[in-house]
Amino acid sequence: MKKLLFTTLLFPLLSIAQMPEPHFDNDTLYTSGGFKIYKGKILKLASGTSAAGYFKFIKFHYSMSRNDTYILQNSNILVDKVRNFKNLGNDNYNIRITGTVTYNDGKQAPVDMLMDFEKAITSYDGIPGELTVAEEFKIKRTQAITTESKEQTKPVEIKGSGDIRKLMVADEIKKLFDLYKAGALTKEEYEAQKKKLLDRQ
Repeated sequence: MKKLLFTTLLFPLLSIAQMPEPHFDNDTLYTSGGFKIYKGKILKLASGTSAAGYFKFIKFHYSMSRNDTYILQNSNILVDKVRNFKNLGNDNYNIRITGTVTYNDGKQAPVDMLMDFEKAITSYDGIPGELTVAEEFKIKRTQAITTESKEQTKPVEIKGSGDIRKLMVADEIKKLFDLYKAGALTKEEYEAQKKKLLDRQ
């Protein structure tokens, strides 16, 4: 009887301990949910999860000298190379991916990006992840991610929720304006994105 009780109590702990850690082996990235990223894989991107449609967990590599990640919405990435796997702690994993992006208008271009893949797969507060994967590979939201996301909003929580939203929208408009000034956006694109943001308030 004691053995049975001990096994029953210990089994959930063993299950948690045996959850696979993300790892990189033989040029293939394995996420904790079992999703694999390797040369020849096509990655389907969803929408960026910031207010202006920017991706939070998928960024252009600094070598591309751009930050207009919203243009990657609903695009496909044909992976050519996967490298520089990093475990930065606190569920913060990073990989560099180079390949070819096919935008939703059919145009193609080379792409070099950094992806916090565990967070890119995870859904937050009902918002789907930025990287589209089959249900079986979806990562369950962890306490560490929840805590981190709460900590990011703590300094602003003193204000009302309307004030927080206004601050976020103002920040996103400033980013768009910087892109427009840098020549990465036309005036029409800038105005259209700005209007979208203001309409969401």
